[in-house]
Amino acid sequence: MFNKINEAFDLNVYLLNLYSRRQELLASNIANIETPNYTPSDINFFETFQKLTKKKTCQPISNLYITSAKHIPISDSKKLNNNNEIIDKDYIIRKNKTDIDTEKVNFIKNSLLYQMNIVILNSKFKNIMNVLKG
Repeated sequence: MFNKINEAFDLNVYLLNLYSRRQELLASNIANIETPNYTPSDINFFETFQKLTKKKTCQPISNLYITSAKHIPISDSKKLNNNNEIIDKDYIIRKNKTDIDTEKVNFIKNSLLYQMNIVILNSKFKNIMNVLKG
C-alpha cells in the first residue's frame, strides 16, 4: 500500500525538482543579462523529464535512518535522490544569446507551473487523508 502511495508522488517529485532547478537557471540568466561573456543556460524540460522518468536509477540516499519502531522502512528501490541527477550538467543546455523579455516570460511560466504542481500535490495529500480517515 505504501509503495503505491510513494509511486503516486514520484511524478510530482520529478516535476518539482525540475521546475526548481530551471527556476534557478532562469533567475541567473535574468540577473546576468548584461554581464559580459555570460553564457545563459536552461533545461530542455520535456527531454530531461522523459529521461528521468525512464531511468529511475537515481543516487541512493545514504543518510536516512530508522530511529523509531513506528518508522516505515524504505526499500532500496525507493531510496532515490533526484536532485543529484537534475543538478547533473548533462541536462543543462547553453544558449548563445538571450532576450530579457523571453527570460522573464519563461521565469513566470515556470513559477506558475511549479505552483500548479504544488496545488496538485496538496490535492493528492487531501485525497489520501480522506481515504485513510474513511
